[in-house]
Amino acid sequence: MQEITVGTSGELQEILAGFGAGYLFRGQTAHFEHQGYPSVVTSFDRKGCIPSAMLRWSHYADKVLEAWVGPKATPEVFSQALLQHYGWRSFYVDCSASPGVAAWFASHTYSDRIAIEMSEDYEERPVMLRKRHANYALKQGEGHLYVIDRDRAHDRSGTVDLAGIAIDKFRVRPMAQQAWLVGPLREERLDMDCLVAHIRGDRAIFRDCAAAGGFIATDDLFPPRREDPILDALLGLPWIKISGIEEKPGYIDFYERPLDLPEYQDSYVKINSERVAFFHGARVADGIDLAGASDGGIVVAVPDIVMFGTPDPAPLLFPKVRELVREHRLVAFEVNQLVQHATLGNTAFYQKGIVVWEHEPDLIELCELMVEHPGLDLTRASLTPGWYYRVDGEGSWHREPHEHDCDCGTTRTHLRHVSALYIIEAFLREPKDFSE
Repeated sequence: MQEITVGTSGELQEILAGFGAGYLFRGQTAHFEHQGYPSVVTSFDRKGCIPSAMLRWSHYADKVLEAWVGPKATPEVFSQALLQHYGWRSFYVDCSASPGVAAWFASHTYSDRIAIEMSEDYEERPVMLRKRHANYALKQGEGHLYVIDRDRAHDRSGTVDLAGIAIDKFRVRPMAQQAWLVGPLREERLDMDCLVAHIRGDRAIFRDCAAAGGFIATDDLFPPRREDPILDALLGLPWIKISGIEEKPGYIDFYERPLDLPEYQDSYVKINSERVAFFHGARVADGIDLAGASDGGIVVAVPDIVMFGTPDPAPLLFPKVRELVREHRLVAFEVNQLVQHATLGNTAFYQKGIVVWEHEPDLIELCELMVEHPGLDLTRASLTPGWYYRVDGEGSWHREPHEHDCDCGTTRTHLRHVSALYIIEAFLREPKDFSE
C-alpha cells in the first residue's frame, strides 16, 4: 500500500486521476490503526448492536425498498445500504466510486445535537418533538482518503454497487454519493490487500478537491426529502410518545421519531397535517369498534416484536392461536405501535397488528388490523383482506386460494403475516420469554 502525503489540491487531483474505474474510495477525518496497519471496520463493529432498533430499521428499510425500488432491490443487501446511509449501521463498509465524494468526507467532520421543538397536530394541539440535528463542517486538521482495489475487495469480501437503488426523477442519498458497499464484514477489518493507497493532507486540500468535483454543500451528498423519497418515507413515520417523563398540570407530551434519524435540513412545521400521527399508546382494545368484523371477537395485546421480528422457519402449526380462534372466531392481535406502510405514506392509516378470523370450520383468514390515526387521535379500526388457510386434522395450516383473497399481488406481505403468527404462538406459549 502506498502512503502518500499531498500539499495542494492540484497534487491530490493529479494523484486521484491515476486511479480509474477499477477502484473505490473512502474518506475519513480520522485515521485508525490496528497492529500498525490501517483499520477500516463496519459501523456495527464501531458502535455495536441495539436489537430492538435494528429490527425497526430493517423492517422499514425493506418496506421502503418494496414501495420505491421494487423486485430488483435484493432486501438482504439493499436494506443494509439504507441502514448504512440514512443513519443506522450495517455489516458493510461504505465507499464511493467518486474520489470527489471521498474527498468531501475526508474534509468534513460529522456532529449532531438533540433539539426540542414545539409543534402542533392538525387540530392545533401542542406537542414537543425531539429531533437529532446533524451537520458536516470543515474543521482544521488532517484528512485521510483510502483507495481500494474493487476487484480484490470483491474477491475477498464482496462488493455491491448501489446503482440499483436509483429512482427515476429523484436523487436518493446512495446515488448522490455514488455509493458502493464492501462486505459483509462481521467482526472483521477490511483486508489490507484491498488497500492500494492511503492519502493524507490538510482537510482544506480535500475540501477544494471535492468542490472541483461539484461537492460543496451538505445537500450535494444528502439530498433533502423533497428530492429523496426514501428519506421522505423514513421522516414520515408516526411519532411515538417518550415515556418516563414526569407529567404535571399543563404538561405537553414529548415525542420522538421511531428511527433516530440524523436530520441535515430544517424540518420544522408549526401545524402538521392530519397525515402526521403522534402516537401516545391508544389501543383498539380500549373500545374502538372493529369495522368489518361481523363476528365480534376479541383483541389481544402482543409485544411489538410481532411486527418487526423474523422467526426461524417451522411447520404451520399454531395450537395456541387455534384455541383462541375456536372460542372467539375472530382474534385481533394488537401491538403498541403504529406501523406505517410506505405505500400509505400520504394517508393517516397504519397497521396495528394482525387478525385471525375463522369464517367457517377450519377455514381461517389471516389479515391485517388497520387503524386511522390523524394527529393525536385513534379514530377507527378495520380489517384488510387477507389470505385464507385450511386447517387439517393434524392442526397444520395450508394455503387455500379464495374468491375474497387480497389482490395486492405482493406475496411477501402475506408471508410477513405468517411470520408474525409464529411469534404470537411463541408469546402465547411462553409470555415470560417476551418480558423486557
